[in-house]
Amino acid sequence: MFNLKSILGIKTLLFRVFVFFITFNSLALAEQKDTIKMAISLEPPMVDFIDGEYVGRHVDVMRLFAEKLNKKLQFLRCPVARCFAMIESGQADMIFAIRKTQAREKYIAYLERPFEVQHFPLRFYLPYNSKLQIKHSADLNDLSIGVLRGYTYFDDFDDNRHLNKIAVTTHTQLIKMLLNKRLDTFIEREESIIPLVDSETYKTKLKLAEYKYDESVNSYIGISKKSSLYQDLGPISKKLTDLLDNGAIDSIMN
Repeated sequence: MFNLKSILGIKTLLFRVFVFFITFNSLALAEQKDTIKMAISLEPPMVDFIDGEYVGRHVDVMRLFAEKLNKKLQFLRCPVARCFAMIESGQADMIFAIRKTQAREKYIAYLERPFEVQHFPLRFYLPYNSKLQIKHSADLNDLSIGVLRGYTYFDDFDDNRHLNKIAVTTHTQLIKMLLNKRLDTFIEREESIIPLVDSETYKTKLKLAEYKYDESVNSYIGISKKSSLYQDLGPISKKLTDLLDNGAIDSIMN
């Protein structure tokens, strides 16, 4: 039999446990509101992971932007397609350096201004000893073309469903598959490939096709429409505009 003292003791214990969980949950929610969950994929030199730390121009911009918002930054590393899935589901709050497309606008709210204008052309890589010639877009027909899963490149290429596109997860896979003759070509910017291979390999085992896409592309910051940040889209866009207007982002990118 429980006496009155025992019952009061149990009630006190249960109350303390209840208060603990309420306090813990409140702190966890506060921590979540103060933290931006950033979905990122590796793409040197913009985003890299060296000695246990994320580095690169885009990483520096992300940190500066989070600081401007008075937020902590939590990096969620993921393949590109997975990053977009996490944004769509609300598992991640923000994603960096993306093209604006109609399909993505269903679940991504873009900040008003692009933080960067990408000037580097998209190139098609070939094995150095390949006899294939890609001088025009029509030359891509009947070729096996490596692409990154979840990426978009340019409209004419993205919308062409007759091309044989083989999607992989990483840039490194694209390079290995091309060198092992499992691809005829792959599409990417030089600045994303050069850091991944030694100079000798780049000079003697890879070559660039003549055809390229050489139009500037706007790079945006996107917010998940399921993120709490979505409610503050206007003020967040204003913070980005301030950083663009005062030259802080340009000083990092240049």
